[in-house]
Amino acid sequence: MQDFKSRPVNIIFYNFDIYVTKREERLIMKKIILLVVLGWSTLMLGNVDNGVGASIFNNRGCTMCHALDMDMVGPSIRTISIRYSGNENALVMYLKGQGQPIVYPERGEMMRPQLMKIANLYEDEYRSLARYIIQAFMRVDF
Repeated sequence: MQDFKSRPVNIIFYNFDIYVTKREERLIMKKIILLVVLGWSTLMLGNVDNGVGASIFNNRGCTMCHALDMDMVGPSIRTISIRYSGNENALVMYLKGQGQPIVYPERGEMMRPQLMKIANLYEDEYRSLARYIIQAFMRVDF
C-alpha cells in the first residue's frame, strides 16, 4: 500500500519545505546517498597511490637525475610538480613518450632514453607516478 499523502520534508542543509510522497522521499534519499557515496569514493580512491608512484620513481632510476628540491641533471621534483600542477594528463603523456616536456624542453631529448625504462607501465601506473611527482610539494616527507 502506497502513502500518497504529501508532507513537508527538510532536505540536508536546505531550510525550505517541499511536499513529496513517501515513495518520492525514499527516491530522493537514495539519490542523495548514492551521490555522497560516489563523491566520497572518487575523492578517496582518486588520491590513493598505495606507494605505487613512489616505488616506480625510486626503483626505475629516476632518483639518479631528479632530487626532491634541487636541480641536478634533471629538474627537481618540486619544479616538476609546480609546473605540472593541475595538468596531470600532460605529465602522463610525456612519461609515455607521447608529449613534450613543459619543464626544460631543451633537455627533452636527454630524457627520451630514460623514458624507455618505464615504457612497459600500465595506464594506472603512469597516473600513480604522475600523481606522486605532482603531489611532491604537498607531502610531509618533502
